[in-house]
Amino acid sequence: MTADAVELVPAHGSTGTRRSSLSRLAPSRASIVYIYAAGFLLFAIWIPDLWFSWVTHKSVLNISFAVPAIVAVGLVVPLLTGAFDLSIAGVMSASAITSSWLIVDKGWSIYPAIGVAMIVSLLAGVVNGVLVVKVGINSFIATLGIGAVLNAYAEWRSGGLQITGLPNDFKDLARKEILFGAQAKVIYLIVIAFVLWYIIEHTPIGRYLQATGDNQDAARLAGVQTNRYIFAALMTSAFVAGIAGVIQTAGVGAGNANTGGPFLLSAFAAAFLGSTQFKGRFNVWGTVAAVWVLLSLVKGVELALQSYRWLNQLFFGTALIVAVGMSKLLVRRTVRLAGRRRQRDAAEATP
Repeated sequence: MTADAVELVPAHGSTGTRRSSLSRLAPSRASIVYIYAAGFLLFAIWIPDLWFSWVTHKSVLNISFAVPAIVAVGLVVPLLTGAFDLSIAGVMSASAITSSWLIVDKGWSIYPAIGVAMIVSLLAGVVNGVLVVKVGINSFIATLGIGAVLNAYAEWRSGGLQITGLPNDFKDLARKEILFGAQAKVIYLIVIAFVLWYIIEHTPIGRYLQATGDNQDAARLAGVQTNRYIFAALMTSAFVAGIAGVIQTAGVGAGNANTGGPFLLSAFAAAFLGSTQFKGRFNVWGTVAAVWVLLSLVKGVELALQSYRWLNQLFFGTALIVAVGMSKLLVRRTVRLAGRRRQRDAAEATP
């Protein structure tokens, strides 16, 4: 009996429970775990002194991991509904420039400036929602256009220059070490991921989001207000991207008009790779795991080859292609299994 077949049989007693638990760790459901294990072993042999140093993994955690993971888990929400949000990079840049410009150039206090940046982010989400839900523009096109407008705003507001001179209190919002050397930005990620995970997996809202993405027409006929959930999902991803923009600005200590640019590809790659893990659909913890594994492997190759400029694009571009391919294969496999079950049931029902 295959691991997937085990899940189709209701678990009875401890044996059924153990089989169901083991099926969740099958390579077809948790390949990211085995990829990380293989990469960990490779670098443990290749560069043991560097790889077994906590400094190496702490740098991934604090510098590379937290912000991309925040952006990616926010993107999971609209993807669950079948909508694409390509404006997240522009939202990050607009949020970064708005907050840093108000603090440095206008002398605002930190939290009012952040509040305005969040309002800008939410407005971007509202505009996305109006264009997609009310006007009926494809989400790919609408959010791509809004992202370009927001990037233009960031360039104009910053004058094409970095905004420096941010106060230390603002920088400490991201850089302050909280536990075992982990910075505050990691705590923000944990909180955001936990909240979104709980909503998606344990509330009716999450079920309606999934139903909308699975079959919008069927969900609408069942009474789900699909347009409302798509609208809310686009607002959520914009809001989370705005948070990420502020955190990234605090982390680097300067506002940059291209703050969000490097995070668009990584967010989609992680979300799609995460969709092939654990649940077989877009999910929060699969996405977080995908970000961690990809960036850890990038770090390992950087240390081994002493080169890094091209690695992020290579890893995330490849991951996006592989993840979408894996998703297609999993869908086909599911369809085949369902067809076999129907044939078997029909054969058993035939006298």
